[in-house]
Amino acid sequence: MHTTIEELLSRTAARDPEAFRALYDRTVSRQLVIARRILPRNDLAEEAVHDAFVSIWHSADRFRPEAGSALGWICTIVRRRAIDRLRASPWLHRELTLLPEDDYKSADTTPEERLTLEQCLAELSAHVRTAIRLAYLYGMTHSELSARLDMPLGTLKSQLRRGLASLRECLSR
Repeated sequence: MHTTIEELLSRTAARDPEAFRALYDRTVSRQLVIARRILPRNDLAEEAVHDAFVSIWHSADRFRPEAGSALGWICTIVRRRAIDRLRASPWLHRELTLLPEDDYKSADTTPEERLTLEQCLAELSAHVRTAIRLAYLYGMTHSELSARLDMPLGTLKSQLRRGLASLRECLSR
């Protein structure tokens, strides 16, 4: 019988070290991908994932299945740890290089979904596409985006809002 991530997380909440080990083994590679998309160096991504799993061990009892999937909960913790680490180190922003255009692809999406997303992103202007990628892949704040893209904050927010609305509309077709 295949144990689900939800079951492993529930057993982790009951302080079962074997369940935690199995949860870690089953999800760590995906979590490293998430952290690596945000942080410019592998060692920093590994540290963020390690911190996230320590947090998961201590707070597994806070997971609520009615609020979403266990994997989504774990991914959110990892993403937040990576973003926190990025924001805590201003020098990392100087190291940050943009990912290739297709690096937003997720193992959780089908080839058809990726193609649709690529087509919808291609409909956006290059600077809006860049702003969306920096905000959602790197977790940059509006202020950080404004400074990085040398764009007034209000203009940036308006363009992001319109870009996301266009993207949402395109994806719903």
